[in-house]
Amino acid sequence: MSAQNQKPGRALWVVLIVLFLVLSLLPWLGMYLFGESKASANEILASKPVLVDRDGRLNTRVLNDTSDYIADRFAFRQKLVTVWSALNAKLFHSSAEEQVVLGTQGWLYYEPTIDDYIGRSMSAEELEHAAAYLASLQRAAESRGARFVFTIAPNKNSLYAENMPSYIPANHGGSNAECLKPYLEEYSVNYIDLFSVFEGNEEVLYYRTDSHWTDRGAALAADALLGAMAVESNFFSGPFSTGGGHRGDLYEMLYPAGKELEESEEYEKGFSYTLSGDPKGGNALKIVSSNEGKEAVLLCWRDSFGISLYPYLAESFGEASFLRSGSYDMTMIDKTGADVVLIELVERNLPTLAEAEIIND
Repeated sequence: MSAQNQKPGRALWVVLIVLFLVLSLLPWLGMYLFGESKASANEILASKPVLVDRDGRLNTRVLNDTSDYIADRFAFRQKLVTVWSALNAKLFHSSAEEQVVLGTQGWLYYEPTIDDYIGRSMSAEELEHAAAYLASLQRAAESRGARFVFTIAPNKNSLYAENMPSYIPANHGGSNAECLKPYLEEYSVNYIDLFSVFEGNEEVLYYRTDSHWTDRGAALAADALLGAMAVESNFFSGPFSTGGGHRGDLYEMLYPAGKELEESEEYEKGFSYTLSGDPKGGNALKIVSSNEGKEAVLLCWRDSFGISLYPYLAESFGEASFLRSGSYDMTMIDKTGADVVLIELVERNLPTLAEAEIIND
């Protein structure tokens, strides 16, 4: 083969190699010029890679860690993810985010709730252990002079399944909440059934693009819970006014650079309680409130559903502590002087109760 025939081939290889190197360096260059992409919604980004771990040993996964770090933070990542998700939704009616289920009529659902939806429930042994554990917490609370209340925040597709995709079969009778209920009755746990409360109301009280209830939904739940605590309330009757718009957590996970907001409602009367510390929009691990117009003391363990729930509860008690933890330490009653203990747990997290150690108090 002549030198003239070889040169174009070599030149092409050089161009391809240079192009490959440039493309490989673009994520680094973009991060340097435009900054790192931030996390969206509940997303947890990969940690910064280290050559040596905390124990002083060489990190053999440093290249993999570096790759994950760049993949999570390269420039314009959120915009590109949004475009890719929109194309998948439009062309194939499928979700590009594994944690988000694409429903009909613009509805989004949280993938970790699917086990409950299809009836893949806890075993009888796990259900009984969960009920026995809650009963032990109730005994510990009552022995300290506090009223105990347990409730489950329903998964969105347990209440509003009409927009779930047809390829996912429904079997609500086999959900963990449904299966746990008779065990709670057997163990005499003071359980407030929010499923019945929401099913008895014709309004849609969960956001279309979020995994949580609306502020009006939280008000409805609060009224039911406060009634069980012998505290008078009527928050759900309002009045409510249209708020500034709500950015759904599921929407943000699927379309991190999207601009769509969902109409929200705000409790028009407002609240008179005060907070100590920074609640971080309700996401703080501990929120403490006080209200001079009330007397009783509340100790509440809650999850993300408590972000919109806690203001109604804080308004109804002289003092209240809201803890975001799965460790239910009843000795906190002694420290706070609580008259009432409330545990709010979202339906999808019920299996965690089967792993807890029963209290022998």
